[in-house]
Amino acid sequence: MSVSILVILGLVAAIMAVLLLARPVKLYSTATLTRRFGPEYDRVVALAGGDVRAAERELADRLRRFGGLCPFSLTDTTRRQYLGRWSGLQEQFVDAPGAAAARANQLLSRLASDRGLAAESRERQLDALSVHFPRHVDGARLLHAAAQQAAAGVTDADAMRRAMVAGRAHLEELLCDQGPRVPSGGAAGRRTGARHPLRLPSQRTIHSTHL
Repeated sequence: MSVSILVILGLVAAIMAVLLLARPVKLYSTATLTRRFGPEYDRVVALAGGDVRAAERELADRLRRFGGLCPFSLTDTTRRQYLGRWSGLQEQFVDAPGAAAARANQLLSRLASDRGLAAESRERQLDALSVHFPRHVDGARLLHAAAQQAAAGVTDADAMRRAMVAGRAHLEELLCDQGPRVPSGGAAGRRTGARHPLRLPSQRTIHSTHL
């Protein structure tokens, strides 16, 4: 093969590489992403200033990073323990909103870890949760923000109340959606064969007129 032909083939390969880089393949359709993420899709689009392409790149990246995780199931005993702890935090909220919100944020993070979504940071864990438990993950984000405000000495009781109510919805989602397997000997315990919805105790303390 002559040198000129090799040069031509090299130029063609270079041009094709540039074209591929300039027009990345879209791995997930808009319909797929909106169906998978639900309200989280709209949230990310809003954060991107309405730039749908940028938002979909972010969501597709989350799927690439966390989509392969398989959430663990929880035993009924473990789920009731979490319900009891949350009930206690609701009772503490009236007298200490900031402390209750901070502990609630820690509780949700621990529960996410028990479901198999441990991470080196709460922010990264929330991204993983948005892939597998997207319906109410914004409640976890609100509660995390409330906990950060409490740590900074800012205690807006009404904002903390809204965060607790939203966080409760996320707690219900994490407790009631059962994954396909559990870790052997892990905190989650044995596998449960079906969903057994448990109702949370009344949120009346969160709505107390004392706030």
